[in-house]
Amino acid sequence: MDMDELKHVINNFSFDRCKKGNQGFNRCLIQLFGLAGHGKSSFINTCIYVWQDGEYQNWAKADEEHGGHHGGHTLERIPHKITSNIMLVDNRGLPKMDGYGSGEIFAQLGNLLPLGRNVEFTKGFGLVDRIVRSEKLVKHSDFIAPVFVHSVKHIIPPEEMNELKSVLHTARDLTGIYPIVVLTHKNYGNLTTVESSFRDMGIERIFAFENYTHEDHFKTRGRHEEVLKFLQEVIKDAQFRVEHETRNPVKEMHDRKQFVVNYVHQREKKMEQESLERKKALERAIREKELKRQEEELEREGRRRREAEEAALRKRREELERQRSFEQAQYNEEILAQQQANKKGNKKFLGLFGKKK
Repeated sequence: MDMDELKHVINNFSFDRCKKGNQGFNRCLIQLFGLAGHGKSSFINTCIYVWQDGEYQNWAKADEEHGGHHGGHTLERIPHKITSNIMLVDNRGLPKMDGYGSGEIFAQLGNLLPLGRNVEFTKGFGLVDRIVRSEKLVKHSDFIAPVFVHSVKHIIPPEEMNELKSVLHTARDLTGIYPIVVLTHKNYGNLTTVESSFRDMGIERIFAFENYTHEDHFKTRGRHEEVLKFLQEVIKDAQFRVEHETRNPVKEMHDRKQFVVNYVHQREKKMEQESLERKKALERAIREKELKRQEEELEREGRRRREAEEAALRKRREELERQRSFEQAQYNEEILAQQQANKKGNKKFLGLFGKKK
């Protein structure tokens, strides 16, 4: 299918043309989600540029440093129209892979928070309150197509693999669709390694792009075709879901809401448990440190006592040695004196002997 045919298919997409009718769906929301600064806004610029085929603009207000991913400035759910039935949504990105951020991501992904409003990463049950307040501001008639955006400049470290896999699988459970993965900056990173990581997580549909930017918006057939094929894949999947499944958008919205509320509840229980475990670990560490201090103090006291005993023993030995030396000296003096006295006595005796003779 050439580019003109692709554009014709995309432009004429409508749920009204599905075999079972639209079943209550009016438009397809292509929900972009992922870590902050990985190129979601730049990818939206690329899609709009390809679709409009006019002058390049920074429609999504991306931070477009060529070849980098220094963005992450999107703070709201910002919709961008492709056709009257297709909308790209630039959702606020995760600051990191953790429980609090992912709860906000799923609320956005489930279309439970209104478009064009700030998204706050909150702790506790503040997210549930915002979901309840937003009930009249969101449309259950929007079909959700999840798309995870990731820069190949960021090779996924082993410690993030399980958390990222959990996020992707939870997105599938929430929306009923395995997310499509869009890899950005494909010419500036290890595409093969990153793509392999996502396949290991069970992701089958992966598209790799080098986004158009202000610095690099020279049109190429390859880039245009890649974007149009991506859009075609999204709407084919959406159409398949509506044609081959009995759908109830109102119930699905309710189910997504219940899913996220349960997720937040489980998240809070997990965070509370982790906090309790950290507290216990801290208390245990303090106790162990105190015990170690006491043991070290006892060891030092024992060492001081042994050293004192050894010093006293050495002093006693030295005193005994001095006493023995003194007594030996006295004895020697007495012996010497006796010997000298004996010599004098002998001389007198011999002298008397001589005179008598």
